[in-house]
Amino acid sequence: MDYEFLKIKVENGVGIISLNRPPANSLNEAIVAELDRAFDEIAADDAAKVLVIKSEIPGFFVAGADIKMFTQMTAYDAWDISGELQRVNQKLEDMPKLTIAALGGYALGGGLELAMACDFRFMAESVTIKDKTKIPALGLPETTLGILPGAGGTQRLARLLGTKQALYFIATAKNLTPQEAYDLGIVQELMPGDELEAKTIAFAEKMATKAVIGIAQAKKAIYKGYDQDTDMAMQIEQNAFMKAFASEDASEGLKAFVEKRPAVFQGK
Repeated sequence: MDYEFLKIKVENGVGIISLNRPPANSLNEAIVAELDRAFDEIAADDAAKVLVIKSEIPGFFVAGADIKMFTQMTAYDAWDISGELQRVNQKLEDMPKLTIAALGGYALGGGLELAMACDFRFMAESVTIKDKTKIPALGLPETTLGILPGAGGTQRLARLLGTKQALYFIATAKNLTPQEAYDLGIVQELMPGDELEAKTIAFAEKMATKAVIGIAQAKKAIYKGYDQDTDMAMQIEQNAFMKAFASEDASEGLKAFVEKRPAVFQGK
């Protein structure tokens, strides 16, 4: 499948989507449509057990949405594009595979919303842009433009931080340093910038050897049960447990434990 703004490859159980829309991977309708197709491609590829999304542009993950696109939109257009962005990010969140955003630079606005739709976020402590070392930032600056995050940002940030803290960061448009984002739990790992890609892919390769069906069902139970009442959440967990138990990996894992040997999972 041909793409203009991204590349896809699958190696050692890891699917890698590399974004490349200079100068800063700003999101417009074209790159969002490509992400939509890319997510379908990775989801359908049994060789890809884990997904990593990264950028090929030094210093930037995604610097937000293409503001020029917004200036040409009506309120009805805004409704449509918000729904489309939400749908594509939800497709990423619902993918039955672990997903990791490798934030090698600024992740602002729609870029942070894309990253928050991933299961994990690993980030560079600092980045080099035009031979200068900078501390990148994460943030949702939309209120400085008179709008608000419309690709799932209000909801996912609230689930990560709680409603009051999320409103504070959105209302003030405060940018977070990598350390602040890590301390708040938005980012799971901080790494030197020149090690981020290799270490993220190494982590993904390790996770690809795990019981990926059990992990996918755990992901589903956590995400789908989070906002439910206790009885419904427990039913979702029970369902997920049954589906994981029915996998060949579960049989292998239990047998390996009894036989006192390492399990060899096949993702089946």
